[in-house]
Amino acid sequence: MTHDLSADRSSQHYQVCAAELDRAVRHYREAAAHSERGEHVQAAHHAHIARGHFLNAQGFAHEAAKWHANQFGDEVMAEHPVTGEPAPTTDA
Repeated sequence: MTHDLSADRSSQHYQVCAAELDRAVRHYREAAAHSERGEHVQAAHHAHIARGHFLNAQGFAHEAAKWHANQFGDEVMAEHPVTGEPAPTTDA
C-alpha cells in the first residue's frame, strides 16, 4: 500500500519545531550571558522566554504526532500489524 504523501505536513511540522528550538537556544544563551554579568532579572526573563519556545516546540511536535496518527495510523497498522504480545521484560 502506498501513502498519498502530497498532503504530508511532516516537513513543515519539523521546520516549525526546529525554529522554536533555535529561538529557545538563543534565549538560553542570552540568559547565560546576563547571569555571568550578575544581571539575574534579565537572565530570568530570557530563561522564561526560552522555556516558552521549548514548550511551543513540544506543542507543535504533539500536533504533528496526532496528525500522523490520524492520517496514517490505520494504514500503517494494516501494513505492520502489532501482534498484541507484550514486550519481554528482564524483571525476574
